[in-house]
Amino acid sequence: MSRFILTFPLISTLILCSICQSESVTSKLPKREATNGKLFQKLDPADTGINLVLPINKKHPLKRVYVSAFACGGISSGDVDGDGLVDLFIANGPGKNRLYINKGNLKFDDKTETANLGGGDAWTGGAPLVDIDGDGDLDLYTCNYGTPNQLFINDGKGIFVESARRFSLDINGAILMAAFADYDQDGDLDAYLLGHRHYRNGGKPPKPPTVFKNGTYEVLPNYSKYFQVNLNSRAGFKLDAAGARDYLLRNDDGKFVDVTEEAGISSKPWQGNSVTWWDFNSDGLQDIYIANDFEGPDFLYRNNGNGTFTDITTLHMPHVPWFSMGADAADINNDGHLDLLVVDMAGTTHYKSKTSMGAMGSNQQFMLTANPPQHMRNCMFLNAGKANRFLDTAYMSNLASSDWSWSVKLSDFNEDGWSDAFITNGIARNFNNSDNPIDKETLVNKSEWSLYEGLPPRPENNLCFKNNGDLTFNDTSKEWGLDELSMAYGAIRADLDSDGDLDLVVANLEKPISVFKNQASGNRLTVRLTSTTANTKAIGARLEIKTSLGKIVRENHPVRGFSSCDDSLIHFGLGKDLNVSEMKIVWPDGSSEIKENLAANRHYEFTQSQKPESKIVAKKVEKHSLFTKSSHFRDIGQHWEQPFPDFKHQPLLPNKLSQYGPGLARGDIDNDGDDDFYLGGSTGSVGRILLNLGNGRFQERPFKEGILEAGSEDLGALFFEANGDGKIDLFVVSGSVEAPPNHKRYKDRLFLGNGNGEFIKANENSLPQIFDSGSCVSTADFDKDGDLDLFIGGRVIPGAYPLTPNSRLLSNDGSGNFKDVTETSALALKKTGLVTSAIWTDIDNDTWPDLIVAHEWGPVKLFHNIKGLLKPKSLATDNVTGWWNGLAAGDVDNDGDLDIVASNFGYNTKYKASIAAPELLFYGDFDADGDKELLEAGFEDGECFPHRGFSCSSGAMPFLKDKLKTFHNFATASLQELYTENKINDSLQLEANTLATGIFINESSKGNPKFKFKPLPLLAQASPSFGITIADMNHDSNLDIFLAQNFYNPQIETRPMDNALSILLTGDGKGNFEAMSSELSGIILPGDSKGTSWGDLDNDGQPELIITTNDGPINSFKLNAKTKLPPLVQIRLKGTKNNPTAIGAIVRVQVSNNTQFTRTITAGSGYLSQNPQTMLFPAQIRGKNATITWPDGLVTSTSIPTSNTNPVILR
Repeated sequence: MSRFILTFPLISTLILCSICQSESVTSKLPKREATNGKLFQKLDPADTGINLVLPINKKHPLKRVYVSAFACGGISSGDVDGDGLVDLFIANGPGKNRLYINKGNLKFDDKTETANLGGGDAWTGGAPLVDIDGDGDLDLYTCNYGTPNQLFINDGKGIFVESARRFSLDINGAILMAAFADYDQDGDLDAYLLGHRHYRNGGKPPKPPTVFKNGTYEVLPNYSKYFQVNLNSRAGFKLDAAGARDYLLRNDDGKFVDVTEEAGISSKPWQGNSVTWWDFNSDGLQDIYIANDFEGPDFLYRNNGNGTFTDITTLHMPHVPWFSMGADAADINNDGHLDLLVVDMAGTTHYKSKTSMGAMGSNQQFMLTANPPQHMRNCMFLNAGKANRFLDTAYMSNLASSDWSWSVKLSDFNEDGWSDAFITNGIARNFNNSDNPIDKETLVNKSEWSLYEGLPPRPENNLCFKNNGDLTFNDTSKEWGLDELSMAYGAIRADLDSDGDLDLVVANLEKPISVFKNQASGNRLTVRLTSTTANTKAIGARLEIKTSLGKIVRENHPVRGFSSCDDSLIHFGLGKDLNVSEMKIVWPDGSSEIKENLAANRHYEFTQSQKPESKIVAKKVEKHSLFTKSSHFRDIGQHWEQPFPDFKHQPLLPNKLSQYGPGLARGDIDNDGDDDFYLGGSTGSVGRILLNLGNGRFQERPFKEGILEAGSEDLGALFFEANGDGKIDLFVVSGSVEAPPNHKRYKDRLFLGNGNGEFIKANENSLPQIFDSGSCVSTADFDKDGDLDLFIGGRVIPGAYPLTPNSRLLSNDGSGNFKDVTETSALALKKTGLVTSAIWTDIDNDTWPDLIVAHEWGPVKLFHNIKGLLKPKSLATDNVTGWWNGLAAGDVDNDGDLDIVASNFGYNTKYKASIAAPELLFYGDFDADGDKELLEAGFEDGECFPHRGFSCSSGAMPFLKDKLKTFHNFATASLQELYTENKINDSLQLEANTLATGIFINESSKGNPKFKFKPLPLLAQASPSFGITIADMNHDSNLDIFLAQNFYNPQIETRPMDNALSILLTGDGKGNFEAMSSELSGIILPGDSKGTSWGDLDNDGQPELIITTNDGPINSFKLNAKTKLPPLVQIRLKGTKNNPTAIGAIVRVQVSNNTQFTRTITAGSGYLSQNPQTMLFPAQIRGKNATITWPDGLVTSTSIPTSNTNPVILR
């Protein structure tokens, strides 16, 4: 069967745009032989002539800055003497800077003195090579600590004259680096100067240099560049180190003017580590990303096109790194959008992580209130395009930790068509050793450096990660010859030997500069751009090429990484492609042109013309998203959570247990023909009825019928027929941990409907006297007696997680009185585990509804229904244990049986689980004090270690502090060494060996259930998933999957798992799925999304998607009218008095010899959610025969009308 493809209309538009007819020069790149050795060869300094060693000079008067980003000078590359070869400038911190002229064959001569570039006594950090004066040659701008920056103007032959004052660039401060771009598109280069920090000679004065003025504390003027008052600390007052301010300088005819504040850039002093110009939103304007150290927030500034910028960090980024260092932008997945990798200093091993975390409690207030949130790790920001958001795939991409990192270079080093990542590492001393913390008192009259000077250095291995082309990266540092152990800071990529690939040069402390020759032999293409404007090197230009691997994007921005400047050669690896069908050049002024049929293995030089001309651009593709945000719930207040101190009651809990709602029930409670909702409340906040007004808008009312139980937290909720009176009733599960065990707050509630949207609470005796903290509720006629019975999942025993709570099977007597029959009809179900979700459906086509149950720290279990008795069925998939959240049923492979989609935590968290190395949880009395404690653990190189750090572990179990004394001892001890093997063995032990969200493909035969687990695509694993909707959302006749994602409430060290936007996956009808990007789906949900529901809200014949949010709003999306999708057929079944909507029925329609569509009616599925009691089929079922298996096992058939009516099928 051919698959329906969502198409977009073609629009021919007359667009008057500047199209430059460039001049071009091309030449053949040299042929290279493949080598069997490593990808990179480190060259001997004796051979290159670059023998400079950047020292740690303990006698220098400014040695105090060795604790900072100024410790090691940067590197810049470019052709300074016009001979076509790439030269190198190396900033030498306390020593003389050096210029190395390339003589060919990777030989360099030191021409510093001849060129007049020694720099005098200035301590230089970064020093970009850039054509400031627009004369076609590269000038040099040195950023100095504590002395004016210097600008050396090139005479074209490599001789320089200092001219900073003439250009108003003689800024005196602590400028670490400068980056240049034509942000106002006037043809010349403007500058962003990145401030770092001033270090006071003598450290802190004995008395705080503050004064109480105007109702607050202020730092005295003479000290204000060194210190700042922090009034947000727990103590209420704290003296912090101050950063140095940034400058945005506009180039006005060769004079640089400070426009920082008027342009909307923060002039507050932060401690900047890198600045990145990039056009993240592809609008032709240069935007800025600023990476700041410590508690200073990073900034993403969007260029507004009128000379101003807007800080959109919190609107576009889920979070940022805490100790942000270097950054680089590249398109890592070849989708045409620039992504961004920002590195931090997170350790790559258990030992490094646990010895650098320190006392996390002292940072708790900051971690809870930072805006944007800051995470102590690298962030791999994946650009979602027109969704105007970034996902963070760092954990999933294997890029979350890289040790004490400085520079990052995203380039296609092996020329396979995918951008790889090279990262430099190391530090002058181990400044974040948790066993050697800095005490404020010890810094009086002392610099930080003085406390560490006598300690050993901290070299670390540089790292390189190969891009696998699927958003994942493998560590190839050793394999590629780049795992040098050093204290490495700045790095550049450049083609030093003119062979068409990218070599690397790395600046080290206390050892010679490292030069790595690239020995790649793939297909490639290189480009050099020239503009006739004053921006002669076309800085900021964008190149897009189309290849068999997708659309590959490069930007011409040489300042990337950390304090370094690359040559402006643009390099594309092409993999197996021998030709580029199309290259689009977008010049810095916004004009563009297309180059076609470019041969591989050639170098191209393009010069922008001065004479733009108008051109008709025809057949512009206008892409419409599948969904658009709707206003159905705009009048509905958001779900609200009352904060509860979960971690006070169980200090080492992995996650909060008090914020898993809200539940969502759906049904027509007022009999007016449209669906209404019940939105569960939280402790102290009663649930709400959302009445459909008939036009798709909703009106809320507090659920006054439940006001006496406002102390209960609503989890699962369900509209269903309880007592056979024809009026929909409501069942609500009580959960959470906000009361002691067996408290009356945990009693579940049944409310009987009166048919007009009002309810009365059922008689107390209608439900058994049960006080379990529950999760989900799901209904079916499991015993085929004609009425609807209930399964209620037990979630937790408050204060005793993860002990197993009780789950219950309640049998209905037909009049709305329920009896607990768990021990007689489903004995194994009572203590099945920590239940998160459940669904009833007939798995093996024997007409009896089976129960599928999802567990945290357990499997997805099948309880096989054998004529009214539920028995656990042993399956091969029982060994697939996880942190399952939601379940939904659908025939995703069109084979006539129902498959199960199960949501899990995904691959993009700090946790990594496999059969060989599962995640573990232990619960026992490890400190012999009579109370049980929790231990999370995982594996590293076969050894089991605790996840939690020394500070929080010893806080919960003080004996650890007495036993171990130091962070070092804690970090080197295995779990058994910390807690003894006997204690471990005596504890309750749980494990999870898969965190993938996926499908349990149904391979059952009648009476013989069988599943095979299949993970969903990688992007579906980008964040924890909860709610699930299975439906044909793009109307191509195949079932798709929508996942509600993110989890905001783990313990504070883990940080919120807010990496995704929720996701739609399109199916092919064979059980395979493809992730649809957010910009194409139109679904953008950065919040803590939980439940989902799919169905028609406004009787327009088209279904809408509804998503609930914990502590947030209800979101709804409607199908985009511009997509022109074919209509669906809605089928409603009319069942019996006690099951009027035929819950549990299955409808199958055979539309051809090879194609069968199967749908079922469930009540209580996904995650704490309910779907409408109707079924949606493709329009092609009209005129076909439908076979209905009714809840009692009766099988009937009927013909679907050919008219456009939606049929109601009677029993």
